[in-house]
Amino acid sequence: VPLARRARGLSAAARARLETETLARMVEKRRAKILRGLPDRLRREARGFDFREADLAAQRQALGERAAAGDGDAEEALAKIRAEQRALPAERERRAAALRAEADLIVPGAVEFIVHALVLPAPGPEERRRRDAEIEAIAMRVALAYEETVGAETRDVSRPELARRAGLTDWPGFDLLSRRPGETRNIEVKGRAAGGEVLLSTNEYAKAAILRDTYWLYVVFGCAGPRPRLFAIQDPFERLIANARGGVAVPEAAIRAAATPAAPETRGDS
Repeated sequence: VPLARRARGLSAAARARLETETLARMVEKRRAKILRGLPDRLRREARGFDFREADLAAQRQALGERAAAGDGDAEEALAKIRAEQRALPAERERRAAALRAEADLIVPGAVEFIVHALVLPAPGPEERRRRDAEIEAIAMRVALAYEETVGAETRDVSRPELARRAGLTDWPGFDLLSRRPGETRNIEVKGRAAGGEVLLSTNEYAKAAILRDTYWLYVVFGCAGPRPRLFAIQDPFERLIANARGGVAVPEAAIRAAATPAAPETRGDS
């Protein structure tokens, strides 16, 4: 954030450095390259003019013989050849001078910024863990709020001490125990900053296989934005992972397709 606030001043500093240092080095590098190749280019240019002079001389001789024999057209063509021969030395010198001056024509152009980017170091393991915890906490709040809207009595059983208080084993394989009127849901909650696949652990997978219809997967997409969106899937073992073994990654598209019709409209504030 502090860097972003200083963006205008940093852009001006970047422009100044480009104009006074970077472009100057680029110009000198390009000039040096042209100068290194100049002798060879002058030799090749000179050989080209030598070939042209020899060709014109051969044409002049042939046309001269035809003109001497009374060929009027040959006399007209011969005049053009003589004029080109007279102009050739000046053209040779003009072309050589242009090659010698080419390096001096390399000058800095105007600086134009196409895009600005703020480049930051990749977050370390601790930062990633903190960010993941924040995303999961948002997803849990959205899931709890959703259950409250239907009058469910919901308990957080995501940690061993909480699970024990609810009369469950330390790791029950789901995060929320929701008792609705006439229904109990064992809810595993997953959150994603924006979207993407969801990973079910071996324990979660096993519980989904055992509990079936009472096991629900709540996936909250967009946890890093202002309007997280919840997708609820009943019996994810049947609908998402029946053919898997052990931990399994569930694609986002499959979650959206398998969610109950009402769930995608459910949103919660983060």
